Amino acid sequence: MDPFSILNLIFSIIGMCIFVYCIFVIRKILKLFPKAKMRKDWIINIILILIFTVGYGVNIIAVIFAIDILLIIMQAFVYLFGAIFVFIVIRLSYKTYKLIIESAKE
Repeated sequence: MDPFSILNLIFSIIGMCIFVYCIFVIRKILKLFPKAKMRKDWIINIILILIFTVGYGVNIIAVIFAIDILLIIMQAFVYLFGAIFVFIVIRLSYKTYKLIIESAKE
């Protein structure tokens, strides 16, 4: 296996670990806002993180078994779901900050 493939594997494993940690953090956030309107958005965020985690797992398999077509397909999925993920996170951050500010005014 070439050095770039090894680096790809290492980054994928680290990425998966970060995603798992993020899910635990989101669960803590959900406990802070149990009745918030944006709860659904946070759950969608978890689903997207799970999709990314599975994708990283597929990437690991594709690298180990040198399945080039799968790597190309995964790249396209990362671009699409990455953009969706960023959109949701930005929108969700805005809603969350707005809720915090409104709650502080009361």
